[in-house]
Amino acid sequence: MKNVLRHCLVPFKAMFIWLLVLMASHCLIAQTPKFTKPTNFDDVPVYRLQIIFTTANVSDAGTDDPVYIQLNSDMRPYYLDYGIDDRERNRKNEYDIVEPNVRFIKDIKQLNITKVGNDGWAISKIEIRVNGFTIFTKTLNKHWIDGNGGGQPVLNFTAAQLRSNGKWNYNVAPNIYIPPLTISKKDLVSMVEGFVGNYIRYIPDEDVQWGSKGGVNTIWGDAVEAKYRNPRTLAFDLDLQVAKFGPNPELDIDFDLVVSCNNGKVLLNIENAKVNVNFLSKFKVAKMNLDLSNYLNRSFNVPNCNAHFNSNGSLSFL
Repeated sequence: MKNVLRHCLVPFKAMFIWLLVLMASHCLIAQTPKFTKPTNFDDVPVYRLQIIFTTANVSDAGTDDPVYIQLNSDMRPYYLDYGIDDRERNRKNEYDIVEPNVRFIKDIKQLNITKVGNDGWAISKIEIRVNGFTIFTKTLNKHWIDGNGGGQPVLNFTAAQLRSNGKWNYNVAPNIYIPPLTISKKDLVSMVEGFVGNYIRYIPDEDVQWGSKGGVNTIWGDAVEAKYRNPRTLAFDLDLQVAKFGPNPELDIDFDLVVSCNNGKVLLNIENAKVNVNFLSKFKVAKMNLDLSNYLNRSFNVPNCNAHFNSNGSLSFL
C-alpha cells in the first residue's frame, strides 16, 4: 500500500511543481511590458543618450578647457564635465547627456563639438550611443580642435553625415526601441553626474566647479556618490566647490532620488534636497528635479507596477 501511495504521489508532486512554474511564468509574462517597434528608426524614443570621446595618444593631446556639444538648434550648449580629470591623453570618456530637447532619435539633427579656450584637444574617436546601442562612430586618428594658431575650435557633423554612418539602422541595433528594465547604480550616478556637470555652468554669478583636493579639500571620495536607503530611495551626495578669491568654499549637495508608481507609470522625484551654503540659493533644485525626472520616468503597460531600488543600488522598473 505504501508503495502504491508513493508511486501516486510522485507524479502528483511533479505536476504540482509544474503548475506552480506555469503560473509563475504567466505572472511574469503579464508583468513584462510590451514595446512597439517604430517603423522609422528615427522615431525610436531616447531613454539614454551618451557621447563617447577617445583622446588621441599623442603629445599634449589632452585639454582642461571646457567642451560642449549641441545636437539640434533648440538645444543650448551642453557642457561635458565630470568630477574627474577627463579628456586626458589616450583616455576614453563616456558622458551621459540628460537633455529634454532630445526625446527621439530624430531630434539628433547634428553633432556640433565646441572647445572654449586655447588648450588644444586631439580626438581619435567619437561615438553616439542611444539606449545602449552605438548608432554613430567616427575614427579620426588625431583631429585637433583648437582656437590657437589659426586652428578651428569646433568639429561639426551634419544630419546626413550621422545617418550615413552605417550604424544608424535596425540591422545594427535591432532592439534599440526596448528600454532597459534595470538601471545599475553606476549608470544612475553617471546620469546625475552628466546632468550636474552641465547644470552648474548655468548658475548665474557664481563659478561652481566639482570639488578637488587642491588647496582646501572639497571632495570626499567620488564627486557623486549614491547609497541605497530603502526600496524607494537612493541617497545622493555631490561634492562641489565655489571658486572664490582665497580658499574655495565647499558646496555639498545631498538629495534623495525617490521612486513611485502611478497607473503603470514609474515616477522618480528628488526629495529632501540640502545645500550647505546659503549664498547658493540660485541652485534650482526644482529645475534639477524636473529635468532628471523627465529623463528617468517611464510609462510601462503593466497591470501592477513594482518599481524599486535593489539593495545594490540598481533601479528595477518591474
